[in-house]
Amino acid sequence: MVRSKGFPQVSAAAVGYHKGIEVFYKKMGMGGRAEVYDAEMAGLMLGAKLASTFIMNHPKVTKIHYFIDNSAAAGAIFDPKPQPGQLYAAKFHQRMAQFLDNNTTCAIEINWCPSHCKIKGNDRADELAKEAMQRAWNTPMGTSRAFALC
Repeated sequence: MVRSKGFPQVSAAAVGYHKGIEVFYKKMGMGGRAEVYDAEMAGLMLGAKLASTFIMNHPKVTKIHYFIDNSAAAGAIFDPKPQPGQLYAAKFHQRMAQFLDNNTTCAIEINWCPSHCKIKGNDRADELAKEAMQRAWNTPMGTSRAFALC
């Protein structure tokens, strides 16, 4: 998180690996009226879109493993009820429900991983998120609920 104009800037990123090789990534600026929690939820949403697209093009892949260094976001991402990050949770839920309905042999698993422990995917996602700071004011939404509650 970086402060600009008195507001924190956050960004999100998702990176995907298959057999140890990076196969996709995406980064997104979140603007100055979002919290780190929003970025964690947004990263999962980005990952849902990219992973489902990857599997559609690689039908032999049958399991999506998400690793996230925020245990609160990992526990809340499948719950689209009103809460901080609900927009991202609802989009994640919608994408994954549709994906699983269309791919009945596939499974999804979300795991917590420690941050700043030299974990390849986690370090890469952090690197991409830092790069996205330059785009932090190009946010797809206004003030987040998490930011408004602070």
